Amino acid sequence: MTEILLLKCKKELRMKTNRELIFCSGTTEYLYAKSMQMELPHNLRGAVTVEVTNQRSCDPWSLAKEAVRKKKQSNRDRNPYDNIWLFYGNPSVEMPGMLKYLGANDLNAAYCPLCLEQWFILHFEEYATSFVTRESAVAHLKKIWPQYKKNQIDAYEELKERLPMAISRASLVNNQLKIHETKAVPIFTVPNLLVFFDSMRQAG
Repeated sequence: MTEILLLKCKKELRMKTNRELIFCSGTTEYLYAKSMQMELPHNLRGAVTVEVTNQRSCDPWSLAKEAVRKKKQSNRDRNPYDNIWLFYGNPSVEMPGMLKYLGANDLNAAYCPLCLEQWFILHFEEYATSFVTRESAVAHLKKIWPQYKKNQIDAYEELKERLPMAISRASLVNNQLKIHETKAVPIFTVPNLLVFFDSMRQAG
C-alpha cells in the first residue's frame, strides 16, 4: 500500500546514482533522513550524505544559499552531487521566489508549513496546518502521540506503518490548495523525499 501511494504522489524527480546530499535545517529533519538512509541496501547507503547546517535558527533562504555553496564546491572538487535535497520547515517566506531560486540552482525541497512535527501529525489525523507556532504543533503532537520526545525517538521507524495515511492526507491538503488558488504551491513535500529514497531502493 505504501509503495502504491508513493508512486501516486511521485513527481518528475530526476533520479541519478552515486552521490546524493540531504541537507537539513535542524536535528529533527536530520534524524528522520538518517533513518531513511539506514533503510537503504548496504551498497547504497554510502551514496547518500545526510548533513545538518551549523547555522542557528536557519531559515530556508540561508539553507538554500549554503547548499548552493556546497554544490559549487563539489563541482570544483570534480566530485559533484547528483541530487541535492533541502529538508526544512517554515517555507512560507517569499515562497514563489524561493521555489524559483531552488529551480534555478537545480535543488529539490522537502518541507512542511512550520515544522516536521506537522508531518508527524498527519500520521494520526488531518488537522496539521492550522498552527501558528512550532510550539503549538509540537504540543498538539504530544497530545495525540504521548510517546513523542523531540530528537529522542526514531519517528520514521515508529510511524512507518502509518505512512500511507500521512501521504494520502498530505496529498489531500495540497490538492485542496490547488482548488482554491490557481497558483498554489504544495505545503507538504516530504512525500517527495520518500519517493526519492524509494527510487533508490528500487534502483539498487
